[in-house]
Amino acid sequence: MLPTRIVAVWSLVMTLPTAVAMAQINFPKSGYYVGLGDSVAAGEGALPVTGGYVYDLYDHGIFGNKQEMDFANAAVRGARSWELRDHQVAQVLCSENVQRPTVVTITAGANDFLRGDRDIFSIAFRVVDAINVLLNNGSGFVAEPVFDPVTLAPCRPLSGVTILVSNYYSIPHPDPIIAAQLAAALDGFDKALQYWLQHLHVPAGSRVARVDLYTPSLERQGLVTIERRGGIIGPFDFDVHPTNLGHSFIAQEFENAWLSLN
Repeated sequence: MLPTRIVAVWSLVMTLPTAVAMAQINFPKSGYYVGLGDSVAAGEGALPVTGGYVYDLYDHGIFGNKQEMDFANAAVRGARSWELRDHQVAQVLCSENVQRPTVVTITAGANDFLRGDRDIFSIAFRVVDAINVLLNNGSGFVAEPVFDPVTLAPCRPLSGVTILVSNYYSIPHPDPIIAAQLAAALDGFDKALQYWLQHLHVPAGSRVARVDLYTPSLERQGLVTIERRGGIIGPFDFDVHPTNLGHSFIAQEFENAWLSLN
């Protein structure tokens, strides 16, 4: 016969899996947060990447209690405004989950410029056009709607959603000529983004807000990996992603924009 102490310990061990399993409860969801965009939204630069700003916003419950929120980060490293509008948006609209997105954050456009596209005005237009499709797909406001590949009907637009779209933070390149070019592109993108957002049709019940990363990042240090060891190899070989501090900064600016709406 086993000693009483051993029996007690064995009984405790045998009940632990059941207790742990019962502690994890799948609460009914009242919200769904989706992150879209490029490598900044995907968490590049953060260590680990799940420390990126999109994950921070979800993990800190900025848009709602985590127990009540579904979450997906659909951002892709290297994505341009084309991929945002033509692929990521289609996935969001046509997936037809029971709980549709209630909050969407977007950071996109820099890869277009960094890969040789100098038409900043059109880059910003495609970013805002992606928002237009999310909100107005299948209506007269969308020239080329997204269709379901099986039913061939336009996928339902989002309703009752808040969309937060950001510009980009300052990139402190040590070469003054390149720094000036980057500053002109970033400032131009912000102005173009504001211009196109003014012409966006936002249905009743939904909201769209611009998140300004550029202005509050000016003269700030430590936000971008170009300032870190190995962050710059040569004048045209440098890393523009946020550091962990930079991602925290971005998350805070998104939170501020969110709070200003509520």
